[in-house]
Amino acid sequence: MRKYGLIIIALICISVLVLGHQHWKNVSEATGVEAREAAAKVKEKEKEEREALIQSLKPKNNKQQPLIDYLHYKSLTQDRVIVSLVGSNGTTGTGASNSSNSWAGRLEKSLRADRDELETLSFINHGHEGYSTEDLLEGKKIEAVIQDDPDLVIFDNSLINNHYQSLSLEQTKKDLESIMTKLQKELPNAKILIISPNPVANGKTENSIGLNYLDYIHASEQVIKTNEWKYMNSKEEIEKKLKEKNMRLADILTNDNIHPNNQGHYIWFEVMQEYFKLK
Repeated sequence: MRKYGLIIIALICISVLVLGHQHWKNVSEATGVEAREAAAKVKEKEKEEREALIQSLKPKNNKQQPLIDYLHYKSLTQDRVIVSLVGSNGTTGTGASNSSNSWAGRLEKSLRADRDELETLSFINHGHEGYSTEDLLEGKKIEAVIQDDPDLVIFDNSLINNHYQSLSLEQTKKDLESIMTKLQKELPNAKILIISPNPVANGKTENSIGLNYLDYIHASEQVIKTNEWKYMNSKEEIEKKLKEKNMRLADILTNDNIHPNNQGHYIWFEVMQEYFKLK
């Protein structure tokens, strides 16, 4: 009898173990199903939030959209986002100790840090030291920008060199129109921003044809205004910053009194950063 009792107890223990294992298996499977369902709901919610963000940033729904929102939208709807820069010494970063201290280098880093989706943003620099607007056209530098297929073009109008090379105002305006015609025709979906060069110490000095630097800025602005192109006067905005900071122009220029030093490029970057967030 004792033997049979032990057998019965053993069978009971085995049954308990089997049933317990099955119970925990069922619990585990149920938990797994719940976890997968929860993960699917989170994924679906993230998808819905992403789609809502895309719709809120859609350019056609935001006629006065800040440039950073435009780039953010592009980053959410395509694999790459490219900003192409073209111009002269200001674009190359002349005067800065290195490219990362130039206004362009700082702006690229700032934009990437501002929005997670902009980590893959690429700046392609087509700046050429000493180039006038005529040089940019004759050197096929606008075609190089077009080859980038960029989402945004920043054109640093080469007026300091136009003044230095004594190009006529008529030629300057003609070049500007030719550059913009090429860009708008070949890049119909890209945004194009024209910026003026930085302020210089000898801005009122006349060249060999009796024109000063301001004459070139004013002539260009007439064409820009007539065509309603996007434009930022870097010269004036930098001068406003200097006034706010109680600084002199000489404080932000190199010894040639033309090109911005590291401090000058930083102030130029501040101006650009604010513009990118401006409606």
